[in-house]
Order: sequence, then structure tokens, then C-alpha cells
Amino acid sequence: MMNRKEFYEYIKDNVKSYLPKTYENAEIKLQEIAKNNGVKLTGITIPEGFQKAVPSIYLDSMYQDYLNGKPLDSCVGDVADMRIELQDMAAYVNLGLPDIRNYGEMKDKLQVRICDPEWNEDRLADKVVTEHGDFAAYYTINLEEDRHGTSSIPVTVDLMKSWGVTVEQIHADAMTADRKRGAVLMDMNEIVNSMIFGGEAPENLLNGKLDMEMIENPMFCLTNHSKMNGASLLLQDDIRKQIGECLGCDYFVLPSSIHEVLILPDNGFFEVPALNEMVKEVNETQVEPQERLSDKVQFCDGKSAVMENAARREARLEKAKEAEKAVAKVPEKGGIHGKLEKAKNEMKAKETSKIPKDKSRDLATVL
Repeated sequence: MMNRKEFYEYIKDNVKSYLPKTYENAEIKLQEIAKNNGVKLTGITIPEGFQKAVPSIYLDSMYQDYLNGKPLDSCVGDVADMRIELQDMAAYVNLGLPDIRNYGEMKDKLQVRICDPEWNEDRLADKVVTEHGDFAAYYTINLEEDRHGTSSIPVTVDLMKSWGVTVEQIHADAMTADRKRGAVLMDMNEIVNSMIFGGEAPENLLNGKLDMEMIENPMFCLTNHSKMNGASLLLQDDIRKQIGECLGCDYFVLPSSIHEVLILPDNGFFEVPALNEMVKEVNETQVEPQERLSDKVQFCDGKSAVMENAARREARLEKAKEAEKAVAKVPEKGGIHGKLEKAKNEMKAKETSKIPKDKSRDLATVL
């Protein structure tokens, strides 16, 4: 049984045997690629001819297949098959490369992607970034998307400078491009039924209004039409407002992955600490590390569409409630003192009225 490094080197040294002759002079390379949340994957690049942009094929999951018993040569053959299938995408990317520095042609290909900045400090260091509460938004140029994934290029600070545009312009254009990709809000019950029983895709609920009392265990999924990197739609004010109008109430946002977020109506049944714990547990057990978005549950006002960290919101409201109680006690305390002072003065007045006028003047002087 080979170790990980030996497996990668074997793939590199033998994959040409499974490829057409057009790859016989390819300079094959292994490279470590930084992904979300500090995850590093090993990719192999196999150029055909004089290609400038070459797709990376990640080998990490393939090594796991090998450990689980898949024959070594079958793994090599799979890499070759994947490279051949990716050739059309690679050809498209190479055609597009000369235009990458033309912002006018690239702005419609921009996409917003969000992550937890605390988990991605190093990865964001050279990227164009904007801050949005608990999330950091960075930007990519999506050159092509298909069932294998997305071919994209990150927007770095150097690329932005070559474009001669501002961070604000990139953000605005990327948000516009994302809206054109389409937002989808689906009932999770329908998604599960569709996956189990097949049939039609779940209905997009964004433009309707639901009767929440008629829905059992209401939970919804927000993503885009391709269901890839759709969590960033959460940054769109108008979409958050549409969700509030659809549900007719405030709601929680569970950052389930970089591809989608889950929406729970605030119907009084959910406690924020339990939701945070649930998201953390699901992230650790069900979501690939590089696809985790955050552990921090958000709360969104259904009418104003203002979104904030749910735990901090609860702490803020609790602090305000305590302050109100403290203020309410002050007049009550003052009222008691006032009554005592009034009674004391009345008693003094009665005592003084019994004293002759000349002695009364002396007593007033003493008091």
C-alpha cells in the first residue's frame, strides 16, 4: 500500500500511458492548492500542446478511493478520463485568457463568494475583499461552469489595479452578475422528496407568499440555479427582503455551506445556542472542510432585511432589557424617598404648629 506522496507520484509518472498522443510531451506537475478554511489539496496539471491555462485535477479523494480498495491503475485511468473530459473547458479558458485584463469584458463573469474571515486570513491576504458582518466577500471571474465544477480565477489586488477600478465597483458589478444567475428559495421537504422519489425540481418560492401555519417543519434553502457558490446571495438586500415577505416573519440564517444557506422562520421554537451548536456539529461531520461557510447563525429582520449575528443580537436585547429594568427602578426608589420626605416634613409642620411663634422661629433656625 502506497503512502499519499507515493500515490501522487505514481499518478504523475504513469498517466501519459492512458492519454492520447497529443499529451506525450506534456510537462505534468503536482501542486498544492490553497482552498477555503486553510484546506490544502493536491492537484495535477496535464497540459495539451501549448495551453496556457490548464485545469487542475484534485487527487485527494482519489487517494481515499485507493485506500478503500480501488486498484491503483484504475485510479490512473480515472485521472486520464477526467483530463480528456475537461479539455473543452480548458480550450475555452485559453481562448478567454487574453481578455482577462479587459474589465469591460470580465465584469459580467464576476461572482461574489463569501467565507468566514477568521478561518481564511492567509487566503484572503492578496485578494480584493469587502467585509459584511461575520462574512468576508471575495471575488472570482467564472470562466466556465459545468457538472465537473467551475473554472474560475480569483480577483487579486494586482488584477484590480490593472483594471483601474475600485473595490466598490467590483463589488457592485459582481452583485449584479450574481442576480442575473438567479436566486432560488426552495422548501427543504420538497428537496428531500425530489432526491428520494425523483420528479420535478422544487418550486422557487421567492416571488410568492407562504402560509406558514400550513407547513410542517418549515425549513428553506437559498442558493443559485447552478447550486454552486450560491451562499453569497445572502448579501443581496432585496433577496433578504423577498425572503421576509415570502415567510411573513423574521428568520434565522444557518450558514450550511459555501453553496447554500438554510432559512428557518423565527416562530419561537428555536433557541440560538442550540442552532449554533447544530450548525457547528453539521459542519464538523457532514460538510467537506473546504466547503464550510461559518459556524455563526444569523438573524434577519423580515421587514427591514437587516441581518446580524444571532447570538450578539440576543446579548444586545438582553442588555437593553436589563437597562430598562434598572431605569424602571429609579423612579420607584425616588418615589419612596419622596413620600418619606413628605411625611417627615408634615410631622415637622405639626410639631412646629404647637410651638409659640417666637420659639417656632428659633426652631426653624435650628432646622
